[in-house]
Amino acid sequence: MLKYDVLIVGGGVAGLRAALAAKQAGVQVALLSKTHPLRSHSATSSDGLNAAFGKDDSWQQHAQDTVRAGAGLCDHAAVEEMCRTASDDIIQLDHIGVPFNRNTEGKLDRWALGGHTSPRTAFSADMTGHAVLNTLYEQCIREEIPSHEEWLATSLVVEDGICRGVLALELGTGKLDAFGASAVVLATGGAGRVYTPSTASQSCCGDGMSLAYRAGLGLRDMEMVQYHPLGFCERAAFASEGALGEGAVLCNPDGQPILQADDPPLRDALCRSLASAEDGATLDFRSIGKERIGARFLYLERAANDIAGISLDSAPLPVMPRMHRVLGGIQTDTNGATAVSGLFAAGECASPGVHGANALAGNALTASVVFGRRAGSAAAAHALDTSPQAIADAALQDTRRTLEAIFSRPASEDTVVTIQRALANTMAEHVGLVRDEARLQEAARCVADLQTRYTQVGLRHHGKMYNHELLTFYELGALLDVAGAIVTAAQERQESRGVHHRSDFPATNDAEWQHHSLVTCGPDGPSLATSPVVNAGQSA
Repeated sequence: MLKYDVLIVGGGVAGLRAALAAKQAGVQVALLSKTHPLRSHSATSSDGLNAAFGKDDSWQQHAQDTVRAGAGLCDHAAVEEMCRTASDDIIQLDHIGVPFNRNTEGKLDRWALGGHTSPRTAFSADMTGHAVLNTLYEQCIREEIPSHEEWLATSLVVEDGICRGVLALELGTGKLDAFGASAVVLATGGAGRVYTPSTASQSCCGDGMSLAYRAGLGLRDMEMVQYHPLGFCERAAFASEGALGEGAVLCNPDGQPILQADDPPLRDALCRSLASAEDGATLDFRSIGKERIGARFLYLERAANDIAGISLDSAPLPVMPRMHRVLGGIQTDTNGATAVSGLFAAGECASPGVHGANALAGNALTASVVFGRRAGSAAAAHALDTSPQAIADAALQDTRRTLEAIFSRPASEDTVVTIQRALANTMAEHVGLVRDEARLQEAARCVADLQTRYTQVGLRHHGKMYNHELLTFYELGALLDVAGAIVTAAQERQESRGVHHRSDFPATNDAEWQHHSLVTCGPDGPSLATSPVVNAGQSA
């Protein structure tokens, strides 16, 4: 067993930022990641990071825009903390080497994204997430932070309400081991693979949400599932919304503009309007000019050519709404702390309360950086007051017996892959952009049936080295947990708010539904409670 003061589970932007903050606090910290950090889904975040710079903007205005987008479900303390400190975090990223775009004065250039009253999104071409991820990883190497890559965390070790560490499976060898820690930070990313089509990478399977859920913690606002309006029609790639602010035009197949370029709506409204357009939509870059396309949209130009066979300066790009991210997650405070002592969470697996019912474009990456830093610092402070405890061998033995039981099941025509595909199709069909009671009831029935099949499915491959079927088995278990939480929360919320749109309850009902949903794992399945929205209705 390995022991650390702080163990970060997840190697994306939030995890790397948490690791650096913990290291700078003077504790022994390590990363444990299912993939190599540079393959993290964070690399696909193209829009940028939001912060108020200059005399024409303020953090208070950023907070007001965030709260307005969140449609009454944002916790104002979390919003204020993010908006007040985001500029310092971005400047720190700039100082450690993130190659942000500059304007003619040499200052940070900024996108104009939908829902913002001022251009405030700092960016690095349309590859901001990639640039931030690489820079943070370089800093972790510089700080000599050990990284256990291609290790899958299978469970949290919680004793007497205290997190003692995790059990994890090394994918390359099949070795199961324990990682003891005084504090654990879950930063495992989102759960986009619970839907198809989506913009999510293969690794986005809700691992951290499931780990916390099975440890008895609540998942907050899981019904809030955001779609991206500018997804490619053929692949999981998507165009940056910054393209609209730069002059690209969203058109119908006849070439007529769908919206005014200087007033892009929030993502949820735009997605629903595009979804109702039977003949689809295109994003036309031809008015921007080839030089600016080459300078600003390097990734998108290559992707359009490779995936769709289109040159952006000669033909419009077909686009469609794609599921983008689950806005809810593990309930935390503004320091990333959960209800389990010693357990913290940050990034897309966590819900500190900033997104509410709809995330403002550019806030997701900002939240990962800000709350990743805060979670790392808080975890280090907690670790300084405690010491890592040994994890009982019985916990490892129980997991080994579970693995043996999985391998002992007979293989059949049913496979983990067919179950996973059925789950993603079910969620897309019944719990998508528009929902109603009949669809949600059918989704609940289907998810329960798939859960039963999951408990019986056998594996065809029993090898220990890189057994991808076993990895898929664990990921499918997490996705089923997430799907159950989404459906349960969506059924309960009988109103429309933000990204949650119910055709049978089209109005927003503040009197009855201005509260967070909180789904926990009960003995008979998901159980739902509510929690108040902090400072609801007050000015940010």
